[in-house]
Amino acid sequence: MDWIMIPLNFAIVFGGIYKVIELFVHKRERLMLISKITELKNIDFKGISLYSSGGKYTALRIGWLLTGIGFGFLLGFCINMLATYGDYSFRADEDFVYRYSNRVGGIVYVASVCICGGIGLLMSYRAERKAEQPKEKKDEFEV
Repeated sequence: MDWIMIPLNFAIVFGGIYKVIELFVHKRERLMLISKITELKNIDFKGISLYSSGGKYTALRIGWLLTGIGFGFLLGFCINMLATYGDYSFRADEDFVYRYSNRVGGIVYVASVCICGGIGLLMSYRAERKAEQPKEKKDEFEV
């Protein structure tokens, strides 16, 4: 527990200093914005939403990302099991299997999760672009 106290105290002190400086900087920015608001009396703000994060497809992105991460864990598990207990495991001694599963197994999991999570985000991007394309109307009488 002693090993964490020095970095924790360091983080608390410098985090506090950063927040105090940030408070004064943002106060100055807020005062500048308040002075500019008086110039904006003739502008209509009805179409602007202040509470929207702009994430129209946030659920889609998170869903595809989590699906990709799940497939990444499954792929990493399969690769780890095949490499550890597959056809070649009868040639390896138990020390090799232990060293592989401890060192390389973690790398396999992280790499497969990152790759499949990235693929999931690419698929969500593709789905967003497909959803935003305008629909073509076909005439009912066209042959």
